[in-house]
Amino acid sequence: MYLIENDLIALRQYTHDDDYDMYLCWSDIDTQKGYNGIFDQSFEEFNKFDIDRFKFWVTAVDKATNESVGTLRLGTGEVPDLVIWIYPQFRNRGYGTQSFILALTYLFTHDSYTEISAGCYETNTASLKMLRRIGFERLSFEDRKEKDCFTGKPIVQMEFRISKDKIL
Repeated sequence: MYLIENDLIALRQYTHDDDYDMYLCWSDIDTQKGYNGIFDQSFEEFNKFDIDRFKFWVTAVDKATNESVGTLRLGTGEVPDLVIWIYPQFRNRGYGTQSFILALTYLFTHDSYTEISAGCYETNTASLKMLRRIGFERLSFEDRKEKDCFTGKPIVQMEFRISKDKIL
């Protein structure tokens, strides 16, 4: 059963049946670079994650093929952070943008959020383009400087926000 859909994508509740696809995504070096984190868990360790701890965690499905193409999850906090993982074999096809818009529409329609945040590292040009295309605004005063875990050099995680009136 879908929570929300358009002509291309549908979002359904994430379950542990989706773990293997997410595990493979996290095993991808480009995914790790996109999140500035080295992933070294076994599948058994990964599969123990408490998915009920998040109010909104969905799998994006291509409606034409019924394939899972990615995952989105909303963090906690006053202005929660929406995070996306598009599986490597489905990147650069518009799935991320369509999935993000559907997730935002669902969240703003079904919850009392007035703003949702998103972040991406300055080196993640695909995510940066997607956030700007959707209408997220940059909040540079909330950027976080970190050490790139792959190069040891400084890297900036840029902070963005979007309000309900931009989506609905």
